[in-house]
Amino acid sequence: MALSDFKGLNYITDWSSDLDRRWPERIDIFPTIVQAIFAQCQNPDRENIHLLELGPGAGCLAKAILSLLTSHLDSVSYLGIDINPELTAYTQKQLSRLGYPNISLKTTDLNNNFWPRDLDSFDIVYTFQTLHDLGGYEALKSVYEKLFALIRPGGLLLNTDFVIPFTNDNLKKPKRFPVERHQQLLESIGFIEFECQARVGKLACITALRP
Repeated sequence: MALSDFKGLNYITDWSSDLDRRWPERIDIFPTIVQAIFAQCQNPDRENIHLLELGPGAGCLAKAILSLLTSHLDSVSYLGIDINPELTAYTQKQLSRLGYPNISLKTTDLNNNFWPRDLDSFDIVYTFQTLHDLGGYEALKSVYEKLFALIRPGGLLLNTDFVIPFTNDNLKKPKRFPVERHQQLLESIGFIEFECQARVGKLACITALRP
């Protein structure tokens, strides 16, 4: 169900909870995402971490990651990008209330070729159940290529998304791809050290490094 299907005072949290209800594997794979990002920050040379999240939604993952990283690192900055202005406003407010410095949210469409314009480089870029909504292989490839340019050398890309087609998907225009297809695409762009961190239900958490 889309965010627009929910009404009432707590419609954003209701929408977020509905995602977990419909896809319980989200809850199971959540710790893998957090730990993979934390492990990337164990390099003693990385005292300052610049994060980019694509599709932060209601900010649940951002809260978990920022809580962990800010308790271990001197400086963490975060940018979240979402297409829905209601979500970016909500998540900005939620994260600001927790007292995290260097937090910003931006409303933009990842299918717009100019979305990376004026952005800084990042140590870690991650996304959770978002990129399948871009519309297909070419859109996914375009975003991966842009992320290769945005991620600093040695930086991490993490994508957790559906890797099994749904029964109602258009087989002529697929938008959910197996792990092996992601690996082929990422390596063709130039990413290295591809890993599938976990597969749970229809979801998989994959990572790769920018050389």
